[in-house]
Amino acid sequence: MGRVISSGRGGGPITVTVVDDRDHVGWAAAATRLGEYSMTNVETMVAAVLKAKGSRQIERLNILDHGNEDGFEVGDDWVTLATLGNFPQLSQLRGLYSTGGYVHLQGCNVGRATALLQRLANMWEIKVVAGTGLQNPVYRINTGKYVECLPANGGCRDSPDQWGAIRYH
Repeated sequence: MGRVISSGRGGGPITVTVVDDRDHVGWAAAATRLGEYSMTNVETMVAAVLKAKGSRQIERLNILDHGNEDGFEVGDDWVTLATLGNFPQLSQLRGLYSTGGYVHLQGCNVGRATALLQRLANMWEIKVVAGTGLQNPVYRINTGKYVECLPANGGCRDSPDQWGAIRYH
């Protein structure tokens, strides 16, 4: 993989998608997208995002892998409240985003881990979005609600646009 999805024109903000494509779910997610970056752990995910970004700002960062009500997988690493301190490189994703930008964690049930989402929103200084149900990366839907967590301890709430499945995918 290893190509950037650029929705911005002429140096504008871009969309970056990273996916662990080593299992059948990740492979299917990658097969239905163009320009995604492959990742195998937190370190390679951060490196891919920084490479894709270059000198541009990110409008949207999509992180696709497995998840549960405690956190989400990034390749071989599981990011939860308990393990967040093991991944200091995640702080390198701070300050990369355009006004109105956001991070979308696309994994099953990740939206239920609101304390983790709030910590990430605070760390990255950007809104973090995730679904509370099962995630289908091929059809780009989540069977639950979308949750948004705002930076600066702005709190987590149900997305005001529950048809965010369209907007967030």
